[in-house]
Amino acid sequence: MRALALLLLLGFGVALEAPEVLEAQQGGFLSVPVRGKGEVVAVEVPKGLVPLSQGVVGEGVLNFLVGPEALAGEHPLVLKDSRETRTVQVRILVRAGVELRVPPGGEGVEGESLSYTLSVRNTGNAVDRVRLEVRSLLPYRLSQEVLELAPGEAKEVSLELRLVGRNRDTATILAYSSLDPKVRAYGVIETDIQPFAGAEKLSRQALFYRFGLTARYSQEGAGYALTLSLGGALSDFVRLSSSLGLKTEGLAGEAFLFGEDFSLGFRAYPGVYRLEGELGPFRGYAAWAGGGLSLGGTYEEGPLRLATHLSTLGQRFSVGYAFQEGGLTLVPYGVVSRRTDPEAVRAGAGLEGKLENRELSLSGRLEYLEGLRLRLGGASRSQDPLGFKGEVAYEGGTWQGSATLTERLDEATTHSLTFRLATTYGLLYTLAYRPLREPFSVSGTVGTQGGLVLGLAARYREGGLELGGSLGRNPTGPYLGLYASYRERDYALQLGYTAAETRRLLASIQGTFPPWEGSLGLGYDVEQRRLDGRFGLAYREGTLGLGLEGRYAQGTLKLAALGALEVKGGFDTPEEVVQAFGGRATGYVEGLVFHDRNRDGIKGPDEPPLPRAKVRVGGLEAVADAGGRYRLELYPGSYPLEVGGLEASLALRRRVEAKVERGLTLPLDLPVETVVGLMGQVFLDTNRNGIREEGEPPLPYARIRLQGVESRTATADGRGAFVIGGLLPGTYTLSLDPTSLDKLQEPGEPVSLALEPGPLPQVLLAARPVVREIVHTLTEESLALVLEPLPTVLPPGAELPLRAHVQGRPERVWAELAGQTYPLQPMGEGLFGAYLSVEGQGSHEVKVVAEGMGERTETSALLTVRPGPLATLQASPALLDPGEEVRLEARLLRRASRVEVRLGPLIVPLEKVDDFTYRGTLLAPKTPGAYELELYLDGNRVHTARIRVRD
Repeated sequence: MRALALLLLLGFGVALEAPEVLEAQQGGFLSVPVRGKGEVVAVEVPKGLVPLSQGVVGEGVLNFLVGPEALAGEHPLVLKDSRETRTVQVRILVRAGVELRVPPGGEGVEGESLSYTLSVRNTGNAVDRVRLEVRSLLPYRLSQEVLELAPGEAKEVSLELRLVGRNRDTATILAYSSLDPKVRAYGVIETDIQPFAGAEKLSRQALFYRFGLTARYSQEGAGYALTLSLGGALSDFVRLSSSLGLKTEGLAGEAFLFGEDFSLGFRAYPGVYRLEGELGPFRGYAAWAGGGLSLGGTYEEGPLRLATHLSTLGQRFSVGYAFQEGGLTLVPYGVVSRRTDPEAVRAGAGLEGKLENRELSLSGRLEYLEGLRLRLGGASRSQDPLGFKGEVAYEGGTWQGSATLTERLDEATTHSLTFRLATTYGLLYTLAYRPLREPFSVSGTVGTQGGLVLGLAARYREGGLELGGSLGRNPTGPYLGLYASYRERDYALQLGYTAAETRRLLASIQGTFPPWEGSLGLGYDVEQRRLDGRFGLAYREGTLGLGLEGRYAQGTLKLAALGALEVKGGFDTPEEVVQAFGGRATGYVEGLVFHDRNRDGIKGPDEPPLPRAKVRVGGLEAVADAGGRYRLELYPGSYPLEVGGLEASLALRRRVEAKVERGLTLPLDLPVETVVGLMGQVFLDTNRNGIREEGEPPLPYARIRLQGVESRTATADGRGAFVIGGLLPGTYTLSLDPTSLDKLQEPGEPVSLALEPGPLPQVLLAARPVVREIVHTLTEESLALVLEPLPTVLPPGAELPLRAHVQGRPERVWAELAGQTYPLQPMGEGLFGAYLSVEGQGSHEVKVVAEGMGERTETSALLTVRPGPLATLQASPALLDPGEEVRLEARLLRRASRVEVRLGPLIVPLEKVDDFTYRGTLLAPKTPGAYELELYLDGNRVHTARIRVRD
């Protein structure tokens, strides 16, 4: 009996034990303490958990790496020993992530629309609801504002901007995660807006014009409106800005000339005309309004200020003096005023003040003249999280003003307190809830302003649908307002209901289907049972427009016909106008381009000029005449001059810099010398024999040193190629800079050569693998680690196939790259491997570590990451007959589940040869011409190849 109890006790003692629930975070480690009989192993591992230990004997800890594929939620981890199994619920915590990619900015013409395609990706581990927000001063439309994205899923969204009324617009696009309020992504798109097609081809001195004519005819009579705007540079010193219109009511608009130290302008409104100007410290105006003329002016020189005003009603003169200390400015002044009816003369004093600093902006005036007058206004620079703004005025014994204090309680909630002072006192409190990542907002107000004030407003917006309304009470009575609208690309619908003094139903629709535009609005008074409405229909094509509009009210229909003509464009300012308004603020560089045979920089009698040589400053170019003379017109500044259009054996070796001053001509000859050069390629001499053999790869981005008659350095491109020119003839030595090589590489033997005028010689420079000296003798049981050679360079987004040979009995082998840890899995006898994700740019260290039997060994290598395609596509032959078979081979730098080639609507899947090689065939088109083949990996285009079909 005792023996049976002992056996039962032992059975319970070795029962498999493990926690019921464990939490883990993506990118971290999960440790599971276990105890059981024999070896405890994991028989079912959730996706994304990478085992770091194979099993535990008796009691210990099972370790797992929580990889990027681990999704949020609870996942079963099944453990097993020699007797039983047990399930541990692994709870992966939610990690939000949003990636937003925007295209580079574009250019368009005013009045047109420009579309951009945005890409939004969920980089988190849970389904996310991403909301997009656009901040732009242009009218815009998003194809989708809210996206439901699974982990790793990406969607494209179209952003359409209407280009109106600006020279440049900066649109900021923000993407907000609904899982975590702190997670967001943003992108910036800059759009250049041209006033008309071809405006970018005009010179610095150009004028832009716009002419418009609108005519209207109805039962009430005919009307017209004529507008003309002209603006731009009259010269480098004077600019013109004007927009004048002539209507049946009279002249309206403005016209201004702006110079370096003066301005002259004219403003007109029906019945009001004003001429104003500025010259140095003087400013003045003359205005005609209501049949009366008034004149005024100011003079400001340093802290002194004089001001006067004359009119038929009286005159005013003031003199002040400014005191300034930091951001505070105070201007005390005296003032004298004369009134004509009734005749009276008054004297007084005043004080103007302004305070500007990082926290506050205040300005105001206090004046005593026929009574006390006060005006004060200001605001805090920041309104978030706490802000203040307000203004107050006192005149004739009456106070008026308002002040508002706001505070943000959290990201979505703000409240404010407003005090108003007019004929009655008012105090209002407002609480608003506007979550940035949700489609709704709500606000409420309570207070008093001549009576009780209550208000509640709400809005819901999802895609093109918007619902909203307000409900409340003010001193005039209760009110209610509701509306619903739906907007699409080409049309919009809106319904509304208001109930205040009257109850009214509203409905409207408007649409744009070029060249047609239309709108219809209806209103129905519920109490009076009266219907009214209006409509409009327009046809626009090019510069012409025709329209018809109507209005129905109180049983009467009124119609009006419309016609419009608009012409816009621009032209270079005529040279006569440029010179009449001061000319150009430029200087000149002129001189002779010649062959400097003796290299002394001075033209000798036997040194010929170089006709047709091209002297360049940036994109500006001047061609030398038959005598080798050139002339460049430049704005003031310092410019490096270059000479092109020469034979390969001639070059401007000297650094020539022209310092241009306005109105002056700088004489500057350009001595061109005989030069030599070379070209070559850097390669990795893997067998260290000094000869370039097939299979030995080029070495990109290595730095080359040239020493001899003169010293130079150069950097090889991505194919290991380099060119060095502009050298003096002589003997040179080429070598590699060891600091630019991998630490497992060393420079090969230097190359010496004599350079003479003529064709550029070809040079091969070798780098060799470093021979490692053995400093420790290993036994078969010792732990040793050897890496297979890494690729020379990889682009971001690629996968590195890492292979390591391990001697001994390793318990754990892993790799470290860019802060990430990757376990290496057994792939054969002593071979371990994994695929490592490559991100970022520059040089990265790949470290591999092996541990086992109390030993640890590690090795490392450098990997260069440079921008480039993730795959290449080869099509052979490239020149084909119609219908001939094309052999396709794709070499990948990352694994893909679907590889295909597209030729227009034709899609050709490629067959897998290995993880990084895919092949296939297609038949060439039967129509002669050039065709582009597109390579797609999992639906994303990564490379192209061209083929040509013979006639």
